Amino acid sequence: MKPFILSAAWFFIILSGCASLPEFPSDGDFGELEIREIGPGLELIVGRGWTAVRAETTAVGDGNRLSVSPPSGDTIHSRHAGEYFADSAVSAVLTGSPHHPIRFRSGLPQSVSGYYRFGGITLSEPDDRHDAVGVNDNNIAEILSCRDQGDWEGDAIGGFFAVLSDGIPLNPVPVRDAVSAAGWSDDSSTVILLVIRGRDDKGFSYEQAGLLLRFLGAQDGIAMDGGGSARLVWREDGGMFSFPAGHFYRAVPNHLIILSD
Repeated sequence: MKPFILSAAWFFIILSGCASLPEFPSDGDFGELEIREIGPGLELIVGRGWTAVRAETTAVGDGNRLSVSPPSGDTIHSRHAGEYFADSAVSAVLTGSPHHPIRFRSGLPQSVSGYYRFGGITLSEPDDRHDAVGVNDNNIAEILSCRDQGDWEGDAIGGFFAVLSDGIPLNPVPVRDAVSAAGWSDDSSTVILLVIRGRDDKGFSYEQAGLLLRFLGAQDGIAMDGGGSARLVWREDGGMFSFPAGHFYRAVPNHLIILSD
């Protein structure tokens, strides 16, 4: 009898997980959203199968700002997103990419395969495949194509591919999956960190992720990570929460973070 009970339990767990996966609305209506303030100039936005943190940012003075995560020590090490919250200024963290995970040993160091630069030091050289996010000293973000990365002198973090440029969605690849993505307004005064849940060709495509970022107020955006690495973590009411929910945070070596003064 026990094997049947266990099998039935797994069936319902899988069924409930599939039921919560998002479907992109054909009419562009994302339905009723849950929106709540989680800090000054910070909103949490919850949709069906996706969650975003929207931050009003500033270049100087008090407020929120977008930052590339610093490396751990002198080398690039794996980081679990929750580790950043030891710093009280960290309000939200989005997994970055790309990287080479070590199978079954997520707590060990992983290597970065795209552009990664922090504090004037290039930690991982640009490659010829991945776009990146550049963040300059004035807190202005921009998409760095492969050809632009070699001349960039600010901080930068590699992603997968640009999904939104001047309000136009990009990358109409039909494959769907979980996606973490970052977007910003034309002057970077609004920054959106977004994670869309998915698996087994259920979730959003890159183009659909770009459309959702535009719906949330972005003019430009980039897909940062995907699959089981896609995770958004934020601070709220003195606690730390994540989407997807859970206590296990896959180790990813680089992140985009929102710092609040």
